[in-house]
Amino acid sequence: MMRSPLRISLCLAALFSMPASLSAQTSVTPPPLSTIPQASGGEEKRGQAIATVYYSQSKRGFDDDGNVVDINDYDKLEVFLLAEYAVTDDLTLIFNPSFRDVSVEGGDNSTGLGYTALGARYDVLKDDDGWLALEGSVRIPGVERADNLAQVGSTDTEYDLRLRGFHNISVAGLPGFVDAQTSYRLRDGDPPNEFHGDLTVGVRPKQNLLLMAQSFNTISDGAGQGIFDSYRYHNVQFSAVQTVADGVSLQLGVVGTIAGENALRERGGFAAIWVDF
Repeated sequence: MMRSPLRISLCLAALFSMPASLSAQTSVTPPPLSTIPQASGGEEKRGQAIATVYYSQSKRGFDDDGNVVDINDYDKLEVFLLAEYAVTDDLTLIFNPSFRDVSVEGGDNSTGLGYTALGARYDVLKDDDGWLALEGSVRIPGVERADNLAQVGSTDTEYDLRLRGFHNISVAGLPGFVDAQTSYRLRDGDPPNEFHGDLTVGVRPKQNLLLMAQSFNTISDGAGQGIFDSYRYHNVQFSAVQTVADGVSLQLGVVGTIAGENALRERGGFAAIWVDF
């Protein structure tokens, strides 16, 4: 049975607040430091920080059959800081706070801290061309606004357990890489747990230019409680990263939702600065 546009818009606003991680329906997945050129003779860099600003809008959504339907307008501005530091050759610490401003047509605006993720990644297999790692993180919710449905999906703690693999490749004779990830996210409260599958393919046509195509996929583990039906959404992201100085790069890209069920159909863009240290 088809839901009314109002009912769908309320459910969608409740379901999706952030990647974020990269997330809610937007995510930030940087390539490993090994893919980023560093000045010859300089000290090896063990850390990376990426500050990203996303803007996305959704005037339409996907119903429970995957059909595109009209919904109340949904606008989202997000700021992420993703910091990683390799304390040893095999162990990397992760810090990922976020801030967002969300508005839903006919509802109140919501502004404040989003999720903050604290985690670590450990390489279990490694060679000159790639590695396989286990990653775990705790996602701590930010400002809670019980009177705003756009915040309902991000007011409880989440626990992400992830398997991540990286491998160098060659694309038409150009150096590149593949970064594949899969995870299961445990979520406190009413929302259902989630399966995640992310894929990044990068190619470097020039030493200081990296082109990336990314796919971020989220599927709920059944339905949750209350208003939380089962859902899925599939985002794609295309971007270019230009190195402008030793250890400093600028990124510009676009993001969009190509398919889903009980999900927003987001369209947006983003800009970022990468700093290696």
